Amino acid sequence: MEQTNEGINVLDTDKAVFMKQLGNLEEKEQYEVSKQELLHAEFDSAWYSRAKTSATPAETKAAEVVYKIREHERENLFGNRPGEAVPDIKTRDMGGRFLTNRRRIEESRLFRIAQGMPKGCHLHIHFNSELQPDVLLQKARTMEKTMFVRSTRPLRTPTDYEKAEMVFNVLPEDTATCNIFSRKYNPDLKAPGSSPWMKWSTFRRRFPLESEVTERSSGVEDWIKTKMVITEENTYDPHQTHNGIWACFNQGTRCFKGLLNYESIYRWYIGAAIDSMIRDKVMYAELRPMLMDKSIPSDDGQRLLGLSDQMKIILEETVKKKTELTRKGELHKFPFGLKVIYCTPRSIPKSRMRTELEDCIKLKLAYPGLICGFDLVGAEDRPNNIGFYRDELLAFTKGCEALNIRIPFMFHAGETLLDTGGSRDPKKSNLYDALLLNASRVGHGFSLMKHPRLVEEYKRNNICIEVCPISNELLHLCRNIKEHPFPQ
Repeated sequence: MEQTNEGINVLDTDKAVFMKQLGNLEEKEQYEVSKQELLHAEFDSAWYSRAKTSATPAETKAAEVVYKIREHERENLFGNRPGEAVPDIKTRDMGGRFLTNRRRIEESRLFRIAQGMPKGCHLHIHFNSELQPDVLLQKARTMEKTMFVRSTRPLRTPTDYEKAEMVFNVLPEDTATCNIFSRKYNPDLKAPGSSPWMKWSTFRRRFPLESEVTERSSGVEDWIKTKMVITEENTYDPHQTHNGIWACFNQGTRCFKGLLNYESIYRWYIGAAIDSMIRDKVMYAELRPMLMDKSIPSDDGQRLLGLSDQMKIILEETVKKKTELTRKGELHKFPFGLKVIYCTPRSIPKSRMRTELEDCIKLKLAYPGLICGFDLVGAEDRPNNIGFYRDELLAFTKGCEALNIRIPFMFHAGETLLDTGGSRDPKKSNLYDALLLNASRVGHGFSLMKHPRLVEEYKRNNICIEVCPISNELLHLCRNIKEHPFPQ
């Protein structure tokens, strides 16, 4: 026992001092006051504070119930309990990888509650992703004479089946055909005398009989769907990268496009998309079709429908659906209809961008109530950044003012980790140009939180961020929704 020269027990003295301070109520009370002040200050600055403070008693009670359900399902449906025991193979992490969790999510009461809640709008919906490919493949079966398919390589070996990219298109019935399963197949569209197309009906019958693959575990439509959708296996493969999954996404889009872009399916798709939104309680949507391809074929492949024809179809089918809902007394389910955000890729040359902007203005003048914005899309780690088109975009804005029309920019921006606009220069981040060009909304904005000054400028200019956490996970910006930089 330690003692001083006077023989006083130092440890006992320290203990007495500590115990005395432990009973100091004034310090405790001041701590609690400071903590409450801190919590209130944080709440006041939170994005949801106005919603919470203005909530009715019923809304507050509902939020409490939903919170309790969520926490119950975290432990019981997902089975994720803190502890030293190694989790069972059936255990899932609520908020973990989406494709791994998808079936568990669909079993959730919380998900069913979310499905049943009214949703004012869907503002970030790519035109070709509203419906599952199964139904489009079913429709394609009826196009026996004019639905064609081509491959980027002959389909002979398992490697060919794995690596080939497939593309659909509606063409005239008498289009020259070839055999995709032959060693002599030439996939080059530009080769003199080449016609790499095969009728889809023929392809389905022969798959995979004329190749070195004698057995396949899946049918032709199951196989072709692997070319269209991002799967759990290719998304979470240990060797997968951000650029790699973007390549899968783009290949899927190219494959999917031909199944959607012909006259009868285009018309049907609008009504089916609205029905899908009604089931999800969405009351208004802004579609983002890629409009760089200026036409789609008629079902017989003999005619081409230009951009104006396509917009007319969207209008007609929207009016048709709203008329049907009105007749049933159900217009409240989809009262506000559809609008279109004109989309084009950011990879095109400036001369082509001028054409795109001119076409957007023409459509706005022809369909003033339909065209509601302009967007540049594509992987941001590839050229070009938005600022590359500075002159064209500034002229577009001034031209709209002169014509007394408004087409706000709604750019994809910040959907990247590098955040350098397809260059190695951080000053070329698309988030800067979106602000300077007075964008109304920004798609994704994942990397915005790297820019504290931009965060404040976006707030000051009321630039809305269209947050897409599942998309960000699948494209390897974050591993799961819990790691997303925006508040949950």
